Amino acid sequence: MNWFFDIFKSTTKVEQIKEPNLKLEIPIAFIHGANQSSNSWNYIREHLNLPNEILIDYSSLNRFYDNLESMASQIGNEPVFVVGHSLGGIYALHLLNHCNVVGAVSISTPFRGSSAADWAKYIVPQYQLFKDVGRRSRPIVEAHKTNISVPWTQIVSTTGSVPYLNGANDGVVTVESMEHRKGEMNCIRVEHTHYEVMCSDRVARIIKKQYLKLNS
Repeated sequence: MNWFFDIFKSTTKVEQIKEPNLKLEIPIAFIHGANQSSNSWNYIREHLNLPNEILIDYSSLNRFYDNLESMASQIGNEPVFVVGHSLGGIYALHLLNHCNVVGAVSISTPFRGSSAADWAKYIVPQYQLFKDVGRRSRPIVEAHKTNISVPWTQIVSTTGSVPYLNGANDGVVTVESMEHRKGEMNCIRVEHTHYEVMCSDRVARIIKKQYLKLNS
């Protein structure tokens, strides 16, 4: 019967399934939103299951640029993929000027700033966050001047509207502010509130897809 198997092998091509060449060498840095911590990423991190992570923690009581300097020092000069939620996306945008960011995903980020913060800072003047995220604040204005030269995806949360925000919103940020730079980044709308995005399978899949593009 050996002759039969010799003929079979000579006339049959065995398809080799090639595994993707994923080195996963590029670290992924997670920057949480205001008044949160890196624990807010636990659900998404579990679903991503990536080996090379940088978890960044900061306090919203600190000045924006003090936090930014600390983040840049922690990340260093090696190539990095950044994921930021809400205010974390503003930090991610500024990091383009300080680190070797090769790609990013921002989630529910108010690139146009917050109109509510513009008047709230007069009611609670000691609260640093309101000074940092208003539409005319320095971090927001300087972010407008930053050129987005890397692949960037913005996840836009659209559910959970509250009446005191001017326009459609996710309960915290307006859709208009989230899509302010849609001509420079890929905007993907999801039917989640501002905080539901942090426990969303779909959001995790979007992040992983964009990250793997840089590692393939």
